[in-house]
Amino acid sequence: MPISRWKLTSCSLLGLAALLGATACGGGDDASASGGGSGLKVAYSSPVASQPSQQFLTDGLNAGAKELGWEVNVVDANLSADAQVSNVQTMVQQNVAAIGLWALDSGAMEGTYAQAKNANIPVIGVNSEGQNVTSTVWWGFNLCDTEEAPFKQAAKQIAEARPGGNVIVLGGPPVPSIQQNVKCFADAATAAGLKVINQSDNTKDTAAAAATLTADLFSKHKDVDAVWAYNDSTALGASTSATQAGLKISDGKSEGVIIQGANGDSDAIEAIKQGRITGTWDPDAYATGMAVLKAMDDAKKGATGKRYVVTAKYWDKSNIADYKSTDQLGYTLSTLPVTTN
Repeated sequence: MPISRWKLTSCSLLGLAALLGATACGGGDDASASGGGSGLKVAYSSPVASQPSQQFLTDGLNAGAKELGWEVNVVDANLSADAQVSNVQTMVQQNVAAIGLWALDSGAMEGTYAQAKNANIPVIGVNSEGQNVTSTVWWGFNLCDTEEAPFKQAAKQIAEARPGGNVIVLGGPPVPSIQQNVKCFADAATAAGLKVINQSDNTKDTAAAAATLTADLFSKHKDVDAVWAYNDSTALGASTSATQAGLKISDGKSEGVIIQGANGDSDAIEAIKQGRITGTWDPDAYATGMAVLKAMDDAKKGATGKRYVVTAKYWDKSNIADYKSTDQLGYTLSTLPVTTN
């Protein structure tokens, strides 16, 4: 059976070769990497499986695998680039039919990508790329190549609500995709006339750490108009410390501090309903997981060099009543909200 998101926390990085062979964690793949059809065993390296959006992505992987009649094994790198390299090397040794991963360090992965290519194993990069990556799957908000890019739109939204306003930008761990998103927003904010008065990183990637970080920032910057956070956990932590500092949270139209997050986590959706954050950019992580399986299937059929972009959506007070969890939308591999080029 495909791995469930609830089994992820029980899978240790220790004894990885044994892990990949254990049925409790999904099992390794001793099937040939060539060919296609049903019954294939594939693998995915999660950058940090405990993160809510990665759990939704895992659910999407399982749904895509079920539709194809495949099995998928998910292994947690837990924010360690070295562990991820080791994980993927083991996947290659196990001769899985295809590999997906959100690379923590694309440069460090290049040698392993080459090993996979030599073994005729397609590699699907999620929000990451490399010389020997077969195809890529992107969250729409992780791209900054058009004026309609979500985080450029986020900067414009804040500039319209708070012209010339003071903004705190909160990044995260030193992962390339996160760093690119921070740069995309910060550059767009400056271009829109906003003042970035502080840029800090929530490297521990938790709401508690973000609350501690922003408590100090709010005491230093009492004139802040908006906070842009790279993910929802960070936005929720910022909301906690803002409230403790006596600041009101804006719904985007009302007075107060605008706090935007990203990932569309369930806690963020509830926080919008309760007025604790302004909004969240939802990447549709569930559809992303399914798109990884679609990209793998296409690659096994010979369609490579493709870029699959999953459509992002912004949720705030104006539309939150219409929200439905993406795992309830009945996606199939042929009906995903994905553009391909």
